[in-house]
Amino acid sequence: GTPTFMEALAANGTTNLQTSVTGVTGSKRRFIDDRRDQPFDKRLRFSVRQTESAYRYRDIVVRKQDGFTHILLSTKSSENNSLNPEVMKEVQSALNTAAADDSKLVLFSAVGSIFCCGLDFIYFIRRLTDDRKKESTKMAEAIRNFVNTFIQFKKPIIVAVNGPAIGLGASILPLCDVVWANEKAWFQTPYTTFGQSPDGCSSLTFPRIMGLAS
Repeated sequence: GTPTFMEALAANGTTNLQTSVTGVTGSKRRFIDDRRDQPFDKRLRFSVRQTESAYRYRDIVVRKQDGFTHILLSTKSSENNSLNPEVMKEVQSALNTAAADDSKLVLFSAVGSIFCCGLDFIYFIRRLTDDRKKESTKMAEAIRNFVNTFIQFKKPIIVAVNGPAIGLGASILPLCDVVWANEKAWFQTPYTTFGQSPDGCSSLTFPRIMGLAS
């Protein structure tokens, strides 16, 4: 299954790999706004879904390949592949299925020019008007279950990062086994900006990978 696996990586723009992460500039932060709702992304999402013989999900596409499972973020309930409880549940379901079938590994990537913009704050804020404590607890539980699924997954998880990985979209990467990034990938964890606690175990994994100073 190696040729098929490499073809899947190439389809996500990861043939030219980079292992270093550069600083995020103001122009890079405008990257998402400049590319939001591009027709190319919409056509690509439609094309990917049309080529699948069967799929049960709204916010992800799952391909069962020769020897591995390919999970792609392709969100409809959120913008820019951001994560709300519905998206996280679908990813968990796909990982649980891959854990029980004959897949030797999971390839995790995204459709379009953005990998993952982290938590869907718009989804969260809209629900705070109803019951602040209840909705906060539900979101915290959804994040905890989502992260634990990555931690407890016993097969290798290979991630192909094809664009911005922000917040939880970046913090889950150290919980995977291999991360390949192309030249358009960049990483940001704006926790202090949003007054948010670090998520995805990043307060533990990031110092181990990058050192305490970084």
